[in-house]
Amino acid sequence: MKEDTLNNIEGLLTADELADILKVKISTIREWTHTNYVPHIKFGRLVRFSVHDITKWLEEKKVQSNAF
Repeated sequence: MKEDTLNNIEGLLTADELADILKVKISTIREWTHTNYVPHIKFGRLVRFSVHDITKWLEEKKVQSNAF
């Protein structure tokens, strides 16, 4: 197994952990997962979130303000 793969496995979050980090309800995370709004990994019925993918996703969601 490649070292990069192991690093990604170490950087996996549960839905509860992600909800806590983003300060949203767990039901919000479940809805985002169900609609494929948030990047996730499925292992059967288990769902995990890659720290790397979530960080990238958050950067893409960032809104730049217009300076006056």
